[in-house]
Amino acid sequence: MDKKKVPKDLLARRSKDMCSKVLLAYFVVMAVIYPFYAPGGYTRIGEVKYEFFRYVTLVALAALAGVLLLSAVVAYDKEWPVKCYRGMSVTDWFACGYFVSVMLSYLCSDYKEDALWGVQGWYMGALTQMMMVLLYFAFSRYYVCETRWIVLWMAAAAGVFALGICDRYSVYLIPMEGRVNTFISTLGNINWFCGYWSVTAPIGIALYWCSGRTRTRVLMGVYVVIALLSGLTQGSGSAYIVCLAMAAALFVLSLGSRRLYRFMELGMLFAGSCLLGKIIQWIPRTELNYLLNSGDSVAGIAGILLNGKAALGIMGASAVLYAALKAAERKGFTLLTAAEEKTARRMRMTAAFVLFAAAAAAALWIIKGAHGSGQTPDTDEQGLYHAVFDEDWGNGRGTAYNCGISAYIHSSFVHKMTGVGADCFADYLYSIPELVEQMEDQYAGERLTNAHNEWLTLLVNTGFLGLACYLGLFASAFARHIRGASGQPLLYLSAICILTYTMNNIVSFQQVLSTPFVFIMTGIGEAYFRNMQEGTAHGQEQG
Repeated sequence: MDKKKVPKDLLARRSKDMCSKVLLAYFVVMAVIYPFYAPGGYTRIGEVKYEFFRYVTLVALAALAGVLLLSAVVAYDKEWPVKCYRGMSVTDWFACGYFVSVMLSYLCSDYKEDALWGVQGWYMGALTQMMMVLLYFAFSRYYVCETRWIVLWMAAAAGVFALGICDRYSVYLIPMEGRVNTFISTLGNINWFCGYWSVTAPIGIALYWCSGRTRTRVLMGVYVVIALLSGLTQGSGSAYIVCLAMAAALFVLSLGSRRLYRFMELGMLFAGSCLLGKIIQWIPRTELNYLLNSGDSVAGIAGILLNGKAALGIMGASAVLYAALKAAERKGFTLLTAAEEKTARRMRMTAAFVLFAAAAAAALWIIKGAHGSGQTPDTDEQGLYHAVFDEDWGNGRGTAYNCGISAYIHSSFVHKMTGVGADCFADYLYSIPELVEQMEDQYAGERLTNAHNEWLTLLVNTGFLGLACYLGLFASAFARHIRGASGQPLLYLSAICILTYTMNNIVSFQQVLSTPFVFIMTGIGEAYFRNMQEGTAHGQEQG
C-alpha cells in the first residue's frame, strides 16, 4: 500500500463520516420537528414554515461545505474533479441542469426580488429551488443507508396524520390560532397537508409492501391505517389521485412475485381504515366537520368509502383472493413463485399499458364532461388552448391552466427558454391586461400565484430549459430506481414517492412542506443506488 495515500484516504473517510452526521442531524430536524413547528397557529404558518426550512437548511449546507472545504485544503487531490465527473449519474446531470436553469431564470427575470426569495407566503424562488438541488446532492452522497431513519420519519408523519384525523373529527388536541375547517393538523391549508401527505404516506405504504422484516411490517401496518384514514378525511380530492396512482403502481410491480400477497394485504388495510373512520363517527362528539353535504352526511367519494358498503366489498374481495391464492399454492399451483423474470416483466408491461390506457380514457371523459353536453367548445380569439378546459373545470383550474398557457405564449423567446423567474408566475400573469380580467372574473379578486399544475407553473417560471431538466431529474430517477429495486427493494420507496408527488402536483403546486422532501427522498434513493453499485449498502433488506 502506498503510504502517502493512507492519510488522504483516512481523511476522506472521516470527512464523509462527519458529513453523514451533519446530514442525519438535519434529517431528524426536518423529519421530526419541522412538520410540528407552528408558532402562532395558522395565522403565519406559511411564512414560519419557510423560515424554519431556509435557516435550518442553510446552516446544514454551510456545515457540509465547511467540512468538505477543510478536507479539500488539508488533503489536496488534483484528481478530485475527474472522480466527481466519473461519479455523475444521468439524474445528477439533470439536477445540475435544473440548478443552472433556475439561475438563468433569475438573471433574465424582470422581477428580481420575487425571483430570488419567492412570493410572500409561498417562497419558492431561486434560493429555495437551488437549496433543494443541493439537498439532493448532499443526501445522494452522504446519507447513511439505514431503514431505521425512514421508520423514524414515518413515526413523525403518523403523528401529523393522527392530529389531522382528530381535527377532522372535531377533537382538537393542539390549540391553533386562526383555526377554520379548511386548515388541518400543524400543516395549514388542506392543499398543503395533502402535498405533505402525497410524499410521506406512500413511503410508509411502500415500505410495508417491500420490507422483508416482520417488525418493520408490523409498525408500517399501523402507519398505513393512520395514513390512509387521514388521506380519506383531510378534504383535498387530489388524495384520491395519489391513492389510485400508488395502487396501480404497486399492483403492476406485484405481478409475478409474492408481493402480490402484500398488495392484497394493503387492500385489506385500506378497507380497515375506511371502517375505522366509520366507527369513529359513532363516538359521541366526534362528528366529521368537513366533506359534508347540506344534509350533514359525508358527501362524494369519502361518503362512499366511510359510510357506504364499498369498504366491506374491498375487504371481502381482497381476503377471498388472498385465501384462494394461498389454497392454490398448497395444492402445487406456483404462479407467484415459478414465474420467470421475462414472463413477469411481460405481465407488468401489459398491466401498465392497460392501466395507462384506462387512465387516458378517464382523462378524456373528464375533459369532455367538463364541457357539458359533449358539444365541441368554440375557440375564442385567445387561442385553441382554451378549448381544452372550460373556465370552471376543476374548481376553477381550467381558468388557471388556460391563462398559464396564454402567459407562456405571450412571453418572449428568451423567457420561453429561461422563464420569467422562479415563483414569478403572478408577477408576469398580472402584467397582461386581458388575462387579469379573466382571472378576476373567475377568482373574485384573489391573486393566483401559480397555475395549480406544477409543470405548467415551472414552464412559465423557469422556461422550457427548467421544465425539461426538472422532468428529466425525476423521470430518470424513477426509471433508475425501479430498475435497481430488484437488487435493493428500498429503492421502491423513492420511486413510489416520486410518482405520487408528481400525480398530486398535476393539480397542485410546489411548496416547502412537500417539494423539499421529494428532493430529499430522491437523494436517499440515489444513495441506496450508489451503495448497491459499490456493494457497500448497510441494512439492505430483501423483499
